[in-house]
Amino acid sequence: MISVAIAAYNGERFILEQLESIRCQTVPVDEVIIGDDCSTDQTVEICRSFIAENNLTGWRVQLHDENRGYCYNFYDAIEECQGDVIFLADQDDVWHPDKVEKMMACLAEHPDLAVLSSRYGVIDAESNPIPDSGVTYLGTVYDDSLEMTTTESMIGCSYIRGFSLCFRKKLKEVLRPIDLQSLLSHDWLISILGTLQGGTGILNTVLAEYRYHGDNVTLSSMSRKTRVRRLEKRKKGLRESIEGHQYVAGLVALPPLQKEFESFIAFEKKRLRFLETGNLFRWIALFFKMSQYNRYYKGNGIRVWLGDLSYALKRE
Repeated sequence: MISVAIAAYNGERFILEQLESIRCQTVPVDEVIIGDDCSTDQTVEICRSFIAENNLTGWRVQLHDENRGYCYNFYDAIEECQGDVIFLADQDDVWHPDKVEKMMACLAEHPDLAVLSSRYGVIDAESNPIPDSGVTYLGTVYDDSLEMTTTESMIGCSYIRGFSLCFRKKLKEVLRPIDLQSLLSHDWLISILGTLQGGTGILNTVLAEYRYHGDNVTLSSMSRKTRVRRLEKRKKGLRESIEGHQYVAGLVALPPLQKEFESFIAFEKKRLRFLETGNLFRWIALFFKMSQYNRYYKGNGIRVWLGDLSYALKRE
């Protein structure tokens, strides 16, 4: 059984095209759970009409009583999914017709794989391709090969987008709902847990189009440039990151890998203490941790270090 979990919120402009791309897969999905996070537009009506018009008996809309944010929206939809494999979908992207077929074939070929992502293109609001968008983070290999990730590469870093991945239902057993909206996200948690549960891989085939239109909830929240506009939000992001990494570290069996997590958590706590106190001596001391800044933030260490200072100086 194949399930799809969709997180929706005020998505009336694009969601119909996404639903149609899922319906028209060469290998049909069995179930689609659309979690609506208290939309104030016509999103729910559009989804319900689409389901009724196409007689999609395995599709349904799940309404929230209050706005819970996109992470919990996904967690709730995932919890309702009954499939052996669960795909994640944003409300404004477009799947290629063979996305499910190719990803399911890859999972069949690699039965131990827990999480599988794919490469993707980027389009604008009018569905025009955006070359060299800078938001894919996955390189430029498109040879249908399977590229494995490592747990270490995901410590402190989220580079697999949720809409591009699917995972086996066994992952639900360790997928603890953790709010990671300010820094990382549910897709980071799923991807890094996958590395501990059999492997997380990237299929080097473009199987979807990521729609970049400036209003994307996950992109605006995840972008290193825009995710923390205020000091309190930056501190919140660090607290979430520490909580998430502490949870994953508790599942790690190998002592060397545990030390990797402990080192990162200690580093994040030092950053948090500086932001909480504004003590410049703590910030200067962090300069001597620049190797960790660069490692965890993929070569952008000096920017993050200077960013910590700029936010700390804007104390409210």
